[in-house]
Amino acid sequence: MTTRSLPWRPPSSGEIETQPAGDRWDAVRVPSLIGERALTLLGDDSGAVIADSHGAVWYWLVAPGAASDWTLCRVLSAGSYVAVPPAHRTGGSGLHWRVAPTPGDYLTDPDRLHAALLAAAQAVKPCQRCDRLTDRPVAVAEVHGASTPGRTVYACPDCAPHFPKQLDPLEQAAAGRRALEGRAR
Repeated sequence: MTTRSLPWRPPSSGEIETQPAGDRWDAVRVPSLIGERALTLLGDDSGAVIADSHGAVWYWLVAPGAASDWTLCRVLSAGSYVAVPPAHRTGGSGLHWRVAPTPGDYLTDPDRLHAALLAAAQAVKPCQRCDRLTDRPVAVAEVHGASTPGRTVYACPDCAPHFPKQLDPLEQAAAGRRALEGRAR
């Protein structure tokens, strides 16, 4: 279910136009890998989505101010500008519409979008070695601290073999105990 707003149309010329955010819409910017998953979760409930294949980011259009307190992603609003592709550019490389807007029906319901983005982001992890996002994370280490909670370190499948095998802390403790017992004899 999308929400309706004032009439707005993407550029009808063949050129990309830079348009101000915060007037008729705000743009929610997310990495394309998270965007793909979120779009699958939203299905027909998605409004217009701009895809930038060179920058590997997507932009959802939401009502101005509807996502102002989100911390999950970057929200472009008043004072920001967004490159908007012409209406007919619905595929290919570069800037295009992943979901084309329809007249008067281009905004995505912010609550549904937020829920879909949260769910999508949980399945995607950054690779500790190459910093790229992966939807096939491999756990390569568990980090524990005395004063901080533990955390898992992830890598993409290509980088995972380059991490040294992690030693099991319980196995290390048992080996240390055996060594101490051997010295005591």
